[in-house]
Amino acid sequence: MKNNITSLIVITMTILGFFGIYFVATLVDVPEDITEDVSGEGIRVLSVIDGDTFKIEDNVRVRLIGIDTPERGDCYYDEATEELRNLIEGKVVKLDKDISDTDRYDRLLRYVVIEREGEDNLFVNDHMIRNGFAFDISSAPDNRYRDMFSSASEIAKRERLGLWNVCEYEEVVKLGETDSGPTDPDCIIKGNISEKGYGKTYLIPNCDNYNTVKIDTKKGESYFCTEEEAEDAGFRKATNCP
Repeated sequence: MKNNITSLIVITMTILGFFGIYFVATLVDVPEDITEDVSGEGIRVLSVIDGDTFKIEDNVRVRLIGIDTPERGDCYYDEATEELRNLIEGKVVKLDKDISDTDRYDRLLRYVVIEREGEDNLFVNDHMIRNGFAFDISSAPDNRYRDMFSSASEIAKRERLGLWNVCEYEEVVKLGETDSGPTDPDCIIKGNISEKGYGKTYLIPNCDNYNTVKIDTKKGESYFCTEEEAEDAGFRKATNCP
């Protein structure tokens, strides 16, 4: 009897160990550069309205978080709309919420992920910015991927992709963020506090996304006169700086 119980325990532990290993492997396989918190069943996209808005069942409209595309009649409107249509219309996607549920127009605010068999998932919000179809307008409180989108925007501008190649758009200021600039014109080092987990970093003028980072003193961010001053305040140099 004792041997039977021992055998049963060994078999049970073996089974649990197998599933444990499988679960860990599944977590490891999730691409690190794509949202990892998408859950629930996928939902089919019925139609695309424009480059940042689409409809799902029950005529519900969904607005992509953190991006903005040209309005009808503006440069690159058709291209942005067509790109989103080719990506998601008629397909099943995963929707991921940040903090806000809807905007003032009652549209769902969501990150959108396309699961692709045999290759990395496609993070649609990031794709639209990174390839020059959309502006980065990450705004509080929905800032989970603010740094990623800012970096994607800088890449698109630097490589003159999409609208940055054929249109004459000025820099887009992130909605909800204000930056009155440094109080001392000689103190232009930006101390930024990342909401994605990078912590406190500082940027000097030749860093990739220096121009797009807005300093919000209410969050504890600040301008510094020297790198030493920034480091003394607990900030480290951003990895996208030379």
